[in-house]
Amino acid sequence: MKLKKLKLPHFAGKAVGLLLSFMLGGWAGAALGIMLGHSFDFHRHSIFTILINFFKRLPRVSLPKSSELIYRDTLFLCLGYVAKQNGRISPQEIAAAEAVFKRMKLRPQERAVAIARFNEGKLATNQIEPKLELLRKRYASKKTRRLDFIDQLFNMAYAGGPASENQISVIYSFLALVNVSQLEADRLHQRVRKQKGYKTQQTYQQNKSASEPALLAAYRTLGINSDAKPEEIKLSYRKLMSLHHPDKLMAQGITDRALEKGKERAQEIQHAYGLLKKARGL
Repeated sequence: MKLKKLKLPHFAGKAVGLLLSFMLGGWAGAALGIMLGHSFDFHRHSIFTILINFFKRLPRVSLPKSSELIYRDTLFLCLGYVAKQNGRISPQEIAAAEAVFKRMKLRPQERAVAIARFNEGKLATNQIEPKLELLRKRYASKKTRRLDFIDQLFNMAYAGGPASENQISVIYSFLALVNVSQLEADRLHQRVRKQKGYKTQQTYQQNKSASEPALLAAYRTLGINSDAKPEEIKLSYRKLMSLHHPDKLMAQGITDRALEKGKERAQEIQHAYGLLKKARGL
């Protein structure tokens, strides 16, 4: 809020001083009131300047937006959930969570809420999915934030040493819920491993057979159930590729940004179909 300079009559101080002093001390006090009021009128511009500068220096408290609150709430919950997947919460994982709190510059009250959500995340299996879906909707047009979310989960998985298979499997099971592709997650995973001093490896799905959460995510990507017949899988794949194939999108004259999103969607569809082909022997 911008402070405006007050515009008062040049005799305002003397008038107020006279009135108050007369009410308190009669005519004897009125003379003193006029003198004090005259002093105020003479110095009031300096006084107002000092007051305005004082209020300008006061710290402005800004509350986080609702979308940011959803992001934090979901992140702290999932960080606790991922940390618990290797059996116990280690001091290194607690330190990693504290580093996140510090990087976000949380105030004491916000930090207390963050710790509570982290602790809830240890057993919050029934809260994870709706929270992630809400985050995806709120950040539908902000892929960078969704990628940052997954990146922080990988960092938590490697906070106490090599990540366990359960931790990595859980993170990959979140991808479809936050609309992050398998390829994007693989790149994040490799980068975090390299930062932590581990040798690079093949992608998660190349290095081991497809895990159950990853297969469920693949079924979601194709819009079918896990008990779908081979013909249904192939039909769904062809329909989706017909809608999102880059060549077809280019022919429609869409924007470059929409075309880029179409290419990413096509890669996700192809990757999901590849997983199911290998797992189901299609």
